[in-house]
Amino acid sequence: MEEQKLPSTGARRRVVIIDDEAAFAETLTKMVKSFGFDVTISTDARSSYAFALENTDIVFVDVLMPNVTGLQVLEKLAQQKARASIVLMSGHLERLDEAEKLARKLELNLVGALEKPFRVEDVKDVLLVA
Repeated sequence: MEEQKLPSTGARRRVVIIDDEAAFAETLTKMVKSFGFDVTISTDARSSYAFALENTDIVFVDVLMPNVTGLQVLEKLAQQKARASIVLMSGHLERLDEAEKLARKLELNLVGALEKPFRVEDVKDVLLVA
């Protein structure tokens, strides 16, 4: 995938992708890296608790995951007082709606909710907002 830089804000921005589907996380990583971002992947949301997510610029969170749900990740981000831009992802629209409501209630910086599968243009749109 050819790199298509977004307008620069100075230093490379950090993105964390939390999704239990490794193949999907890799595909999304390629998309995000093609826009000039540094990316870290967590395919087990439990390990995402070890990340300093409060120092991350953008967090992509899959809403439906085993062990630790995307909703629990949102609660952890709120506890860390994270200022990162949050992008929710799910193949289930009703779950996205539930997660969006929680993110707003927790006063997180929600910049998008993407229904899987999504396109490169969808990723670019949320990265521009973030």
